[in-house]
Amino acid sequence: MQKKEFLIVVLISMALSALVVSGVVWYGSKPPSLGGDFTLNHRGKDWNLGEHAKKLNLVYVGYAKCPDVCPMSLSYASQAFRKLSAEDLEKVQFILISVDVENDTADSVADYAANFFPQFIGLTGKKETLDQVVSSIGASYMIEKDPKSYLGYSIAHSDRIFFLNKKGFVVDTLPGLRSDQALIDKLKELL
Repeated sequence: MQKKEFLIVVLISMALSALVVSGVVWYGSKPPSLGGDFTLNHRGKDWNLGEHAKKLNLVYVGYAKCPDVCPMSLSYASQAFRKLSAEDLEKVQFILISVDVENDTADSVADYAANFFPQFIGLTGKKETLDQVVSSIGASYMIEKDPKSYLGYSIAHSDRIFFLNKKGFVVDTLPGLRSDQALIDKLKELL
């Protein structure tokens, strides 16, 4: 290979490397695409995430009368929060968003969440608002009539904790919480 050809190969390699590095830097610096600020109802009053946000806001979508998945996930979350230091507790909060608009009142969902851990926040709202918030973070739910259920219905919902930053954007998720240690490990990683 002659000197001129070698120089061309080196210049092309450098240009491609610069392009790749620029792409990585751009992708890493762009804001998250899921989430955003939202306002729902807490004990009959508007509760705006932007006004109450902490460094890390854990959001779980479910409902107070859930017979299995919600109480299990909230129990593990409660165990994890009890093991956090006072300093870490200042930086995080757990928010349960109830999608059972027919049966969960602002007070009942707030009480339900607080029964697991006193600082857990329970929110609800109008169906249209809930649908927007739930969809914006990448969660989902579906209400199904179920005559075999003791409630006469069931709600299939995302079994995932969504980690939102101070601006409400999703920075990570944790599916199917089945141990307090999984949540503690994720919190250590993100704090």
